[in-house]
Amino acid sequence: AALHDFEKVVADLTVKARKKKDGVSLLAILEEVHECRKDILECGKEWVQKAKHAETAKGAMEVMVEGQKVLLERFDLKLKKPLLLLID
Repeated sequence: AALHDFEKVVADLTVKARKKKDGVSLLAILEEVHECRKDILECGKEWVQKAKHAETAKGAMEVMVEGQKVLLERFDLKLKKPLLLLID
């Protein structure tokens, strides 16, 4: 759905104001978020494979719990800052 002319102007002014305030463009933030998302997705796939090859269901659950911790740490380390810039 296309934006109304007024909405386009407001969106454009908002993006320009953010760049002026922070010195960071929306495009740069979105690119960083996209790269971090890909990294976290790949990490998640690696942990799924580890769980898949566990010898027992209990072992698989332990791997999944550990993987979840690693993914949350990676999210905090890599994605928290750019996402906060988007919503600030």
